[in-house]
Amino acid sequence: MHWSTADRDNAEAAPKTGRGRLRSGTSSLEAIVACSLLCGVLGAAAPLMVRQGRLLAEYRDHQRALEELSNQIERLMAMPAADLPRAVEQLAPSPFAAAELPDAVLRGRLEPAEQGSRLTLELTWNAAGRADRPVRLAAWIQPQPKEGSP
Repeated sequence: MHWSTADRDNAEAAPKTGRGRLRSGTSSLEAIVACSLLCGVLGAAAPLMVRQGRLLAEYRDHQRALEELSNQIERLMAMPAADLPRAVEQLAPSPFAAAELPDAVLRGRLEPAEQGSRLTLELTWNAAGRADRPVRLAAWIQPQPKEGSP
């Protein structure tokens, strides 16, 4: 093998181990420290990622519940006032809400207000902490003017 002068100078200047070999660049101690740090960071990040996934699922369910309540209120508001009390008593979640929100229960109340009535809908479903925190939406129904009045 033919060595140039530059190769010999570089080999002589390179740090050597106790037996005259060139250092490989990393020691096993450095690799162990790097792996330990990596495991520590991943161990701390994994619970955060799991929690984020749960929060996203909870947010998605909450949005679906709000959409269901909004749709139900729109449907009820389009009904004649005479049919409203009976319709509120017979409320049931839509097939979509029943499929997406486990054990969904829809309740409604129609209460007199200063002017007209107040319609309050409440939706609960089987999820952690949902039984004591239902999603509610309210609407006020103005009395319809009688025909012939200004």
